[in-house]
Amino acid sequence: MKNVILLNLVSDFSETVCYNKLYSPMQVKIYRKEKCYMKFPNAAKGVKKIYTAEILALLSSIFLVIAACLFVFGYAAGEAGTANGSDVGLAMAGGSMILALVFVLAWSVLALIAFILNIVGIVNASHDETNFKSALLFLIVGIVSAILAGVFANSNGTVSSLLYSLYNLMNVFVTIFVIAGGVKLADRLNRGDVGRKGSNVLKLIIIINVLSLIASLISTFMGGMVASVAAGVLLIVALVLNIVQYFMYLSFLSKAKKMLIENK
Repeated sequence: MKNVILLNLVSDFSETVCYNKLYSPMQVKIYRKEKCYMKFPNAAKGVKKIYTAEILALLSSIFLVIAACLFVFGYAAGEAGTANGSDVGLAMAGGSMILALVFVLAWSVLALIAFILNIVGIVNASHDETNFKSALLFLIVGIVSAILAGVFANSNGTVSSLLYSLYNLMNVFVTIFVIAGGVKLADRLNRGDVGRKGSNVLKLIIIINVLSLIASLISTFMGGMVASVAAGVLLIVALVLNIVQYFMYLSFLSKAKKMLIENK
């Protein structure tokens, strides 16, 4: 009877307070004072790797944009140099192209590292939270879809497009289940601030995909200038929200990483 009463005293800590047998309220206070919380070392390592992978992926995307701008500038400078017979213009074109190749190389290296880190991070985190196992499953399906899309790229464009769409959809599910895993861990650690942030990102992802679906349906089944403009506006709104959602996702991963490290 005493044990039942004491367990009720710590019912709100039932998932987070570590205990074997409690015999007095004093021991409850001791456990609270020592903050003997549940620890998720695998999730801490995994989320840290996922966050690092996202930062590297962001940097690689920036490098790719810079490379594209340099290619355009180099091409324009080369055309102008050829038309005017200017050695300076041709030299600038050559320099821009070389620099662009350097950025392309940096993009490919960073993208590969980010890809590997993301896989390893999800595998690590899956040992502590089942939602990451679902994320890993969708990640594998996405990788297979991307490979098959490349295989059918030249032989069957329709199949390749469908597989690439499946790959994009799998990436969305990976993000959703990574966030769901972080939210679940936050709930188990009584970190409502982190959980709410994750829930907000999930809601934004749903809104973005609904807007994209509506825009696709409008452009497919409705003709005319008005329908095209409406679809274009929805896609622009979805793109802007997608950028906002991405940085909110990075912020959520950062908070989740810090939360898990504190309880590691």
